Amino acid sequence: MPSLGIISVYGDSFRNHTLKADVDGFLLEDLNMTAQNHDENAPLLGDVSDNFSPDSYSPLVNEIHNDSDFKNVLQSALQAIESGILPERIYQGSSGSYFVKNANGEKIAVFKPKDEEPYGKLNPKWTKWMHKHCCPCCFGRSCLVPNQGYLSEAGASLVDQRLRLNIVPRTRVVRLVSESFNYSTVDRAKSRTKQHFASRFPELGRHFNRLGLPPKIGSFQLFVSGCRDADYWLRHFDNESLPKPTASEFRFQFEKLVILDYLIRNTDRGNDNWLIRYQSSELKEDTDETNKDDWGVVDMPKIELFAIDNGLSFPFKHPDEWRACKFNLDVFTIDG
Repeated sequence: MPSLGIISVYGDSFRNHTLKADVDGFLLEDLNMTAQNHDENAPLLGDVSDNFSPDSYSPLVNEIHNDSDFKNVLQSALQAIESGILPERIYQGSSGSYFVKNANGEKIAVFKPKDEEPYGKLNPKWTKWMHKHCCPCCFGRSCLVPNQGYLSEAGASLVDQRLRLNIVPRTRVVRLVSESFNYSTVDRAKSRTKQHFASRFPELGRHFNRLGLPPKIGSFQLFVSGCRDADYWLRHFDNESLPKPTASEFRFQFEKLVILDYLIRNTDRGNDNWLIRYQSSELKEDTDETNKDDWGVVDMPKIELFAIDNGLSFPFKHPDEWRACKFNLDVFTIDG
């Protein structure tokens, strides 16, 4: 049975504790952790020569293994981009993120490029650009590694899959190219020049590694439909109480959300970055007219929770600042 090491703070000192947890056959050997590389100084990624450089013009290749559903969604996104259905920028938030669509124009995923994160050099949100350059001492969180949010998104999904919490939409690191992404003027000029040169001199154009814009590496999270942000439904539940079985299920899923944020040490969980999918109750077809006031004649409402925006997770140290409590547990108190 593997153990999870947890560091707790007591006074001015740190104490190491070991939490025994059965993770359903998940072994540390699966991550190839050895005594030589399992330390805090080991790099998160391998040698630079073994990894894709976002500034290079290498061919666009996304290798997805053992996940046919995710691979099919990614393939449909690539086909849609090729046919001219480009990702649509999400104007909320502090970084560049995009709704990715399929050939029918339906939203199927959310893509967050690395270089358009709050610390990224191509972040399209001018307010964050002003914040970063005019007030650098107040920008970001000192406990997080800058510009690594896309890895945190994928890491949160991995933790969710390993523990079978099923509250984080499937997320992986992929590379995409689209005209709607925020590219620098130099990259766009290079692309136009190479395409023009290749059209005039086809023989020489074949020697270019890539004619179009460079691929962007980032997190690709599957889109969950039929959801609203938690703030909307929590206000709704204040006026309309849930039946006890549904309230119990709601609390159970919310507790899984708390456990997830504890394990990934999430530093940003507000009511705008976790979603609720709620299906109201409906009358059953074969019901007794004399029992219409009983919950037994209707299907119980169904409720599901989804944790999104996990990019500010996995800090390398304890936060230096006090932060408000992320969860208001008294909202989920169940009588009886």
